[in-house]
Amino acid sequence: MAGPGGVGKSELLIQAAHAVLRQRRFPGGVLFVDLHGHRSGVSPLSPGEALGHLLHQLGVPEPAIPVHAEDRAAAYRRHLAERPTLVVLDDAHNSDQVHPMLPPPGGSRALVSSRRLLPAVDDAHRIALDVLPHEAAVRLLLEVSGCLGARAVGPAAEELVHHASRIAERCGGLPLALRISAARVRGKQPAAFADLAAWLADEQSRLYELDDGERQMTSVLAVSYRELDQDQRRLFALCGISPGPRLGIHAAAALTGVPLARVRRLLEGLCGAHMVQEEDRGRYRLHELVHDYARERAREDLARSEREAAADRLVDHYLATADRADRVLSPCRYRLQDEWGRPPGITPEISSHHAAVSWLSAELDNFAGICRAAAESSAPARSWLLADALRGYFFLAKTWKPWEDTHRVALAAAEQAGAHREQGILHNSLGLSLLERRDLTGASAHYTAAAHHFEAAGDEHGSANAVENHAWVRHYSGDYVGALDDHLRALRGYELLGAERNRAITLRGMSLAEMELGRTTDAIGHLREAGRIFVERDLHLDAAMTLNGLGEAYAKAGDRRSARLHLLRALRLSRSCGSRYEEARARRGLGSVSRDDTQRLALHHWERALHHYTELGSPEAETVRALIAELRA
Repeated sequence: MAGPGGVGKSELLIQAAHAVLRQRRFPGGVLFVDLHGHRSGVSPLSPGEALGHLLHQLGVPEPAIPVHAEDRAAAYRRHLAERPTLVVLDDAHNSDQVHPMLPPPGGSRALVSSRRLLPAVDDAHRIALDVLPHEAAVRLLLEVSGCLGARAVGPAAEELVHHASRIAERCGGLPLALRISAARVRGKQPAAFADLAAWLADEQSRLYELDDGERQMTSVLAVSYRELDQDQRRLFALCGISPGPRLGIHAAAALTGVPLARVRRLLEGLCGAHMVQEEDRGRYRLHELVHDYARERAREDLARSEREAAADRLVDHYLATADRADRVLSPCRYRLQDEWGRPPGITPEISSHHAAVSWLSAELDNFAGICRAAAESSAPARSWLLADALRGYFFLAKTWKPWEDTHRVALAAAEQAGAHREQGILHNSLGLSLLERRDLTGASAHYTAAAHHFEAAGDEHGSANAVENHAWVRHYSGDYVGALDDHLRALRGYELLGAERNRAITLRGMSLAEMELGRTTDAIGHLREAGRIFVERDLHLDAAMTLNGLGEAYAKAGDRRSARLHLLRALRLSRSCGSRYEEARARRGLGSVSRDDTQRLALHHWERALHHYTELGSPEAETVRALIAELRA
């Protein structure tokens, strides 16, 4: 039974031993020995010492216990061969410590716990213990604290459970952390729960709050850390520089500056010590409290120059990989940089749409922290280069918070540097994020600022983008004539610049205004021209958006057959390129064209659309919800 320190291995072994005693499954009973494999300030028991304890429990008088470990092991095996016995070996240090105490063939069995995997114990059935699910963690906290809130009712009880839930979340479901927290609030006023929840929210001091005077999370983690070899300790401490608890093997290689093969072996060692967990192939995770400890070790054990160099390598890794992924997702997008030197040997191979989306999705929680690290470094330009490289993915995935967090950090850095063109591009992107959520006032303010900065920088393409983006503020305000005027202004600019992708995007935008003005023939013509350009350039998301527009235009024209055909094509393409928003849009349209023929099919499409819109936090969810309610009425 293996797992990290504090996960409850010893408690589970003791419960198992008691269950065996009650069931009387082993005539020889149960033997128990704490091997002290990972106890702070205590050396692990030698096999000879542990065998002495076991022989004593078997009833062997002290004078009769052999002196030498080999003789003790032989006597121990003879006793176990005579009467089937369960041997519980808690907190084993390594396989060599355990081997002499494993029962001989026959009816005896052993239960072994360790923070390590004990790979040399070949014939074991292995159980990996993990943290508690959230509900179980809250229940343990309330029970161990002796609080009656779990059974009480009313506003006070609900508030107590709310704070207990926050504490359990901060503890990451780790049983020892939960028990320490319970001890800290036991016998105190309910406000103690709120105080502890607030204290644990501070990642810089959280570990030190998990101390009840007798048990400390830092001591538990320190034992595991000291047992690592020098290179493993360095990698573990460097993991504390990563902004989040999850990282890929290429990011670990960037942190360390060593080849992938060497990093893989080091990570295997950290996994074997349960300091790191492999979540997926090449993807690793530290428990939140372990990541806090890694940050502490980075501050205390690594020189400032080494921390800064590692952070620079990590930023370069993320920037190079994000840029590579963005060029796969949005090959013709107007971006800040033309080329970025790819650090040799530390970036994953990203040559397909699926690979790009997979990497970006896996790293999503790290991007804001990496942007901050870049902004605070000696080369802050990397913060706005990274934010811009992520813009295409953010538009595809509709991940609002990371979108805003990265861009606001980058914008502040660009403002400090007085970089007008960069500010213009970031303002445009932030405006789009707000526009997608129909915050027209906020979007308009960003687009106005973008126009100012592009003019100051003499950037004609950026200025056309600001005009085109502002057209959508007018569109969603109901000013379709004004929106069409802005689209036409932007279109002329793009035609002069030879920017075909932007010209196609503008034609698509014009079509939606034309539909609202009843000019469906013009809309269909513009959408077909835009679609041709997108298909020629393999721009799948743009093509899916255009197919949705064509489906909507044909539906307005009364041609439901053509509408359904284009919406089905949009559905397939949006799913293949990973756009849940465009999939929802296609399903909303399919529900509308199916309503008069098959209400059941319409309801199916609308329910799927509502699911996606709701998950994305899109305002379109309310419109679809109203359609479903009307159909069911």
